[in-house]
Amino acid sequence: MRSAMNTIIEDVILYNNNSFLVPLFLIALLLLWMMEKDRKLRVALVYLVTGVAVIFLCPLYAWIGMRIDEDVYYRVLWSLPMGILVCYSAVKLMTRWKTLLSKGLVFILTILLIMMNGKFVYANTLHFKSVNLYHIPQQVIDVADALKLDNYRPIAVLPAELLPFFRQYTADIYTPYGRNILEPAWTFQNELYDAMEGNNAFYDVQEVARCARDEHCAFVVLSCAKQMQGSMEEQGYFLFRFVQGYYIYMDYTYYQVYKEQGLLDADVIEAGEKNEDLYSQMEN
Repeated sequence: MRSAMNTIIEDVILYNNNSFLVPLFLIALLLLWMMEKDRKLRVALVYLVTGVAVIFLCPLYAWIGMRIDEDVYYRVLWSLPMGILVCYSAVKLMTRWKTLLSKGLVFILTILLIMMNGKFVYANTLHFKSVNLYHIPQQVIDVADALKLDNYRPIAVLPAELLPFFRQYTADIYTPYGRNILEPAWTFQNELYDAMEGNNAFYDVQEVARCARDEHCAFVVLSCAKQMQGSMEEQGYFLFRFVQGYYIYMDYTYYQVYKEQGLLDADVIEAGEKNEDLYSQMEN
């Protein structure tokens, strides 16, 4: 119980993040306890919010919640409508004053408190101007569009940097692992991922190809930022397309199967036909 209480205190401090958001929220909640008379609003903004806050701070509930997943217990705080309470209590306080000057002072003071409590988001080094409607890197969209087939959902292995955004854009392409493998806390392991990301400087293409076939991947996407030890063509792949700094290779065995079944788009067939002679020579 003591460790659960210590974690609660740490979560609140981290959530407050060197601001006065939590104290401002508590002041707003106290004001609504005293000023709000409407029964429905009192239930929604006072009783319910107070109940959630008490539950979050309850050591027994915290102990049970942390046994399930300690790393996400703080998200209970997300259910507290802090911004709504602060703004509504400020409006409620303004209605208590009669003169326009008093109302204006309360309004200006509230705006200043909110501004002082926040940070200018565009100054964040992680902020960058969106280049598309999806608000994700354009190379993710271009790679996904290149991999899509009209009549089939293929399996493709991707470099790690594409994984956090890929599923936001499309569900038409299967992957042997997703962004969850990037989280150390989840302790996911995959031999193909180790082959793809085990070395920051180069790909061992023989190992990548072997693991990709074990995972039934028709496509392998490799970053041009890494060197290749060996040739994907020697492993029975052909270069289907080069998109935004990424090589998209297709397993020639899957190409032949999909072609016979009429599952491939015209551009994939065209790329495969250009490499049929080379592949035949390698087999012989």
